[in-house]
Amino acid sequence: MAATALLVSTLTATLLVAGVLVVLARSSDAAIRSRLDARVSAASATVVAGPHGIRILEQRSRLLDQNVWIFDQHGDLADGRLSLPQLARIVESLARVTDQHERTIGDVTYLARPVRRDGRQVATVVAAEDHEPYERAQRSSVWLSILLGLATVAIATTAAWVAATRSLRQVRAMADLADDWREHDVGRRFDPGEGGDEIAHLGRTLDLMLDRIVDSLSAERRLTDEIAHEMRTPLAVVLAEADLARRHAPEAQREGLDNIHAAAIRMRDSIDTMLSVARAHASGGGRATVGQLMGALDLPHTPYDEIVLAAPLAPLAAAVRPLLDNAERHGAGEPRVEVGRDGRIVVISVVDDGPGVDRGDLERVFEPGHTTHGDGAGLGLSLSRRMVRAIGGDVVAHPGPGGRFEVRVPARAAP
Repeated sequence: MAATALLVSTLTATLLVAGVLVVLARSSDAAIRSRLDARVSAASATVVAGPHGIRILEQRSRLLDQNVWIFDQHGDLADGRLSLPQLARIVESLARVTDQHERTIGDVTYLARPVRRDGRQVATVVAAEDHEPYERAQRSSVWLSILLGLATVAIATTAAWVAATRSLRQVRAMADLADDWREHDVGRRFDPGEGGDEIAHLGRTLDLMLDRIVDSLSAERRLTDEIAHEMRTPLAVVLAEADLARRHAPEAQREGLDNIHAAAIRMRDSIDTMLSVARAHASGGGRATVGQLMGALDLPHTPYDEIVLAAPLAPLAAAVRPLLDNAERHGAGEPRVEVGRDGRIVVISVVDDGPGVDRGDLERVFEPGHTTHGDGAGLGLSLSRRMVRAIGGDVVAHPGPGGRFEVRVPARAAP
């Protein structure tokens, strides 16, 4: 807003100064011609024709005392003084004109007009007007216009900057309040009432947005509770029946029952992970630090422990665990976890010494069901990426040799 006000006010002031220049130039030209015409007319009125030449009447007027010359019909100077040779040459060259003639030489304009009595030319009047006083007045007016224009630009820009700053400060305060309410008290509202300015309209819009967020969180919470009730009970039955059958089954059937039991356990763990993430996301879950995440995963602490991540702890931990399990399955040694920064993004890298991921499979490994182990369900990496993306981050894979998966989560902006 301030930049726009600066641009508009500067353009307006420039146009105004240019307009003042044009008006002053035309006004000065008109004033010069009017003054010359008045002086020539006044001087012509003092010329009296006689049988032996012309006679100049005495006039006590300052108008006729400055730069006015009267020549007789022979071109001889009858009134006025020509002390400078250059001026004399110019004025005398105009003494024999038969029609009104105007000439500008340098900064001086000359007007010559013949004087006629009874139809014949008896004299010529020449007057001169210096431009310097008019140009001086023009320069003063232009400088005054420039100073006024600069003052106008400064005042308009400052006013726009102050207005924009105050408005944006109110918007920022409203955004901070909305963010705080989202985490601690989702029932609070701005409630600006009807009417008002744009800030009040923004408050009503934010109230509607908060209402939709609360409705969405409530619906998500109800859905997770229903999923927990509908899926955990049959899974518990499957696990109990499989465990009971394994105890009494013959050796030939035991391997199949063991596979059923292991698959049911993996399904229960996957459902528990999804439910914990959904519930943490629905309830807000606070903001985790890097140190809290490392502690939840039983990992060594890092120099970045104090950084606050823009995500709850539960989904972050649930997203990193499948990456650790994947690294343990594919690597020969213990997986290594590295933490770094990429601007506002915190990068948590899980590294192993296994064969790694082929360049052509960097996206396929995140597809549900994709696995390179016969005992895997192919859901770990897919769930990990989905959970991190749900909280505003991402999980990316890098090509081998050696596996490297990065969990990229934005850090929370400083208040």
